[in-house]
Amino acid sequence: MGTGVAHCPSSNQLIGAGLAPIREMRSAGVPVGIGCDGSASTDCASLWLETRGALLLARLREGPEAMGARDALEMATLGGAACLGRTGEIGVLAPGAVGDLVAWPLEGIAFAGAVSDPIEAWLRCGPTAARHTIVHGRSIVEDGRLTLTGVDEMLARHRTIATAWFEVASR
Repeated sequence: MGTGVAHCPSSNQLIGAGLAPIREMRSAGVPVGIGCDGSASTDCASLWLETRGALLLARLREGPEAMGARDALEMATLGGAACLGRTGEIGVLAPGAVGDLVAWPLEGIAFAGAVSDPIEAWLRCGPTAARHTIVHGRSIVEDGRLTLTGVDEMLARHRTIATAWFEVASR
């Protein structure tokens, strides 16, 4: 009791960890959120890619009815909040909750045939980049452009740390 699961589909696939029994866990009342293990075991830290991966792996494991896009989105938002013991605080747009928000465009060639359901379109066709992102009331992406300063320095530091870790792990 009181345990949640961070489902990290890309990492599980890259390291060959198998197919997680997500439907069974959720049916048993276990909070399941979507996670990114990080650059050591995932090619990119994209919550969208992990959420899409959860959808695809559930369908691979149990068929196309095993999980819908709304189930996957629920794990990425409400499920993650439940895993952290922060239900009602995060993962939901509601008065008094921390309201981070990402808006993706749903037009263009990638979405040409995705007209029936915007959530399915978002998850199945895939956004290439966020149009707008607001984190803790601060605009991070505006009209598809990153507004932060110091990103190049942060990426250089990350590369130095990742390279050092790789060199140690390769010995």
